[in-house]
Amino acid sequence: MSGGEVIAFQKGDPFPAAEVLDLAISVAIGRNLAASEEEMFSRIHDWFLRPASRAELVAAIGRLLERGWISRAGESAFDFCLTDAGIDGATTLSGGMIRMIDRGRGHLKTAFLLQMLDLDKGKRS
Repeated sequence: MSGGEVIAFQKGDPFPAAEVLDLAISVAIGRNLAASEEEMFSRIHDWFLRPASRAELVAAIGRLLERGWISRAGESAFDFCLTDAGIDGATTLSGGMIRMIDRGRGHLKTAFLLQMLDLDKGKRS
């Protein structure tokens, strides 16, 4: 699998901190799905069937920068890339969500679905 490694949580280890919007923005950045604020608003609206406010987007970007999941990749206001921590966190949480949706039955192949995310595309070089 390319991209982040799915990290198995040990008893007592904290989960990667992320709100749903944080994870969505991380995935969009990692997959190069939003090169501008307008594109990010459109992507969020498509995924959640409701718009996000500018304050929600700014707060999520701030949390991701503070947590070290994303970093600035260039000089434009919306030029971000994922860090190794961002890839690991987004991959781990996405894998958990896939298993949660599957309800532990094993019908959805988590590794296959995570490979489709290709979060390495948005990684900084």
